Amino acid sequence: MNLKTLNYIRNKAQLQDLYLNQIPERVLEREINDILKETRTGVPMGMRHQAKALLTHEIIIFIDRNGTPDGYLLSEELEIKLNKYRDRLTRNKLLQWEFERTNKTE
Repeated sequence: MNLKTLNYIRNKAQLQDLYLNQIPERVLEREINDILKETRTGVPMGMRHQAKALLTHEIIIFIDRNGTPDGYLLSEELEIKLNKYRDRLTRNKLLQWEFERTNKTE
């Protein structure tokens, strides 16, 4: 099977088109809105749901949680950003674990 290279996703509609055969539409919409809720904390709820454009960081979070869309391979740039995001998550988890461990011994 020939995989297409995924270079970018700019908006909700593109993201939904890529994942609709993998994830039910309601679940897909809920997942996107959950990510927007996490990343756009200063934006009122109604405006978050109306947002059409997505930030690359939000796309990376979605790909991390749901995998690469069927039939696609991430571009080198997206792959690098995904790996950096995963590294950051791992470091944050390690720091949290170390903090909790330190507080238990005091």
